[in-house]
Amino acid sequence: MPLASVDDVAARLGRPVAADETARVSAFLADVTGLIEDFCGRDLDRRSGQSITLYPEGGCALPVPARYQTFLTVSAVEQDGQVVTDYTFNGRQLTRDADWGQSAVTLTASWGYEDVPASLKAIACSEVIRWLALSPGVESERVGEVEVTFSGASSAQNLSTATGTSLRQGRWRRGAVGSLMLRREGPVLDLRGPVVFHD
Repeated sequence: MPLASVDDVAARLGRPVAADETARVSAFLADVTGLIEDFCGRDLDRRSGQSITLYPEGGCALPVPARYQTFLTVSAVEQDGQVVTDYTFNGRQLTRDADWGQSAVTLTASWGYEDVPASLKAIACSEVIRWLALSPGVESERVGEVEVTFSGASSAQNLSTATGTSLRQGRWRRGAVGSLMLRREGPVLDLRGPVVFHD
C-alpha cells in the first residue's frame, strides 16, 4: 500500500481525480512511496506477517536491518526448522543466552506504520501533484523568465530537493525512528527576570 491514496491527492488538488487520471495517480503514489522508502532506508508502509531471513555471525545478539525496524513486531522465530522461543527483542535486535551460531534465522514479523503520519502523507501527495503538473519529458519548469529543463528519455521520476530536505529533517531517516533529536538554537534566555541584590 502506498503512503497516500488517490483521495488524499484529490483533497489537496481541490478537485476530484478524473477517471482517466486514476491509474496514473495510483502509479505515481506507488513510485513515490518506493522512492521515499529508499531515501529513508526504511520500509514505512505497513507489511504484515512477512518473512525476514537473517544470517547470524555468531554471538548472542542478532541485529535486524534498519529497513525493518519501524514499529517492528516479531511473532515467530525459526532456525534449522525449529521454533526458537528463548530470545528477547528490543526493537533492533534479538538476543538469546545461547549463541545464534551460523545458521539462517527466519522471522515472521510485521513492520511499518499502520497509520501513515500526516507529514509523510503530505510529502507523498505533494510529489505526485508536482509530477502531474510536469509535461512528459519535462524535469522542471520555472515561470519567472521562463525556464524549462527536459529530462533524458530514460530518466525516471525523482524526489524534489525540497522533499529530500524535509525527509532529512524528519524522523524517518535510518536510525532515527523511535527517537527525537533535540537541538537548541540561539542564546539561552533567562526568563526569571532581573536579579536584585539587597544589602
